Amino acid sequence: MQTAIVIPAYNTQSSLTRVLSEIPLELHHGVVVVDDGSDQPLKADGFHLIRHDKNRGYGAAQKTGYDAALDKGASRILLLHGDGQYATEDVLGLTDVLAACDAAIGSRFLNMAGDQIPLWRRAGNRTLTFMANLRFGTHVSELHSGARGFRADILRKLDYHRFSDDYIFDHQVLASLLSQGITIGERKVTCAYDDTVQSIGVGPSIRYAMGVVRTIINPPPHP
Repeated sequence: MQTAIVIPAYNTQSSLTRVLSEIPLELHHGVVVVDDGSDQPLKADGFHLIRHDKNRGYGAAQKTGYDAALDKGASRILLLHGDGQYATEDVLGLTDVLAACDAAIGSRFLNMAGDQIPLWRRAGNRTLTFMANLRFGTHVSELHSGARGFRADILRKLDYHRFSDDYIFDHQVLASLLSQGITIGERKVTCAYDDTVQSIGVGPSIRYAMGVVRTIINPPPHP
């Protein structure tokens, strides 16, 4: 299998159904949907669906999905949100970036101003990305997008199960990989911020930012 698509989802049946309908038929066999303990079990007819018995967290859902994708023997793994926040076509396009890089980010700032992101989030995103670029010697426009992809051999070498089950998981993965000198590429991606997508509030965002700073200063050790 060339490409697996991991889709974490929580209480987003209508959005998940739409996202799944946008995935080309030839990629269906590589889709792994992780229902992270939704109040009403999600349905994904015709797709590989794994359900957590309770809500474990965004990071935990990714861990389950990555495990399943690696078990499928995929060579590339993409992360696609089940609430439809990131345009499906743009995320699938990250496979082109992975032809030349170890990891790929769908950037909302590449060739754009990121105007679709709320101002306070935009400012925090830019600041934290700037700090990480200085720390790791990278030159990417965004490191906090949930649209991302990895070569499977990179994830196999990463003990991601020791990372957080919460949102900070995203940055722990990238910080650990970047500290190892992996190559990372970007592709522009569009996103939505409306009532149909899930987003963390101000308080959790502040805790996330503090966690990111700690991770930048002291990246998680790798085996």
